[in-house]
Amino acid sequence: MTKISKEDLQKMMEDTVGKALADHPDLKAFSDNLKLKQIANAEKGDPQAKHIVGKFLAALGSNDKAVLKDLSDSVDANGGYIVPTEFRNQLIEKLYKGAYLRRYATVIPMSSDKMDLPVEGNTVSVNWTTELATITQSDPTFGIVTLAANMLAGISRQSRQLLQDAAINEAVQDLLIRIFARALGLAEDTVFMVGSGTGQPKGIRGYKASFATVAQAGANLLDSDLKNLYYTLPRQYRRGAVWIMRDDRVKLISNLRSTDGRQLHPEVDDIENPTLFGRPIIVQDDIPGNLGGGTNESEMYFGDASYYYIGDREQVFSEVSTQEGQSFEKHRAAVKVGERLDGQLTLNESFAYMTAVK
Repeated sequence: MTKISKEDLQKMMEDTVGKALADHPDLKAFSDNLKLKQIANAEKGDPQAKHIVGKFLAALGSNDKAVLKDLSDSVDANGGYIVPTEFRNQLIEKLYKGAYLRRYATVIPMSSDKMDLPVEGNTVSVNWTTELATITQSDPTFGIVTLAANMLAGISRQSRQLLQDAAINEAVQDLLIRIFARALGLAEDTVFMVGSGTGQPKGIRGYKASFATVAQAGANLLDSDLKNLYYTLPRQYRRGAVWIMRDDRVKLISNLRSTDGRQLHPEVDDIENPTLFGRPIIVQDDIPGNLGGGTNESEMYFGDASYYYIGDREQVFSEVSTQEGQSFEKHRAAVKVGERLDGQLTLNESFAYMTAVK
């Protein structure tokens, strides 16, 4: 009797299944649907998805190339592995749940490296007129905002022992994913607020020269200053507006008291969902806090962030390798995460800001 090795048997099975799928398109469609269901389940935090991620991380820790190849979306020529879809889905889910500007912006997919967005300029004006009088012509104008994809990426080198632990300890697995998601989220948040627009998105602060502005009236922040900023923004944008300010300026608002010692705005102390005048607060410490002659002033923004457009050219990608650099000799794995995107404000009048806040 001829003995068949495990590898030969596996190859025979794969060849048989492959031929069946090729000969019967309906079976292939069924197989593809199963894959889609697996991805959907991963997005819902399905236990099977977590099991797959754990198995992948364990294989990475032990450098089990057979398992890595089986679980990876693809393998590159340098020994790197594209992490399973389940890992990316969990990463994206945690990224988008962060308290970042992305939550309030308009996010659109980009089908190419550049996308032109038509935006409204001047609107049509109408006038009362008398019978047979000439009606004044008024034409709307439109502008173009161009989104151009920029790369945001980073590499983190982790011990393979830690990755093995992640296979049996969901807390470690969640920690790794949370670390990467937080790093991406904070980097995004920085450029969405103060980005230069060169090689990265242009941040909201970069448009402030066109914003309606109000200055803090006195030496100390008062409730009346907040109301001045609130009403400086045109009414049509207040319904969807958010406050954007430094954390130490939130503290100033928290310390505002009435004449009888009552806290005026206790809602700003809500650690999960701070609000002011019913609108959300985004804490953004990339706004400078050392402005003015005394280097102790800052800025406070109030506006409708849905007019800030984020173009996603390539959603979060992740790759890992045990071969790059000194990873092999140091028994560690390099985990690379990144994305390609851009961000631009499409309507300047949707924001107002206050200067000299201290």
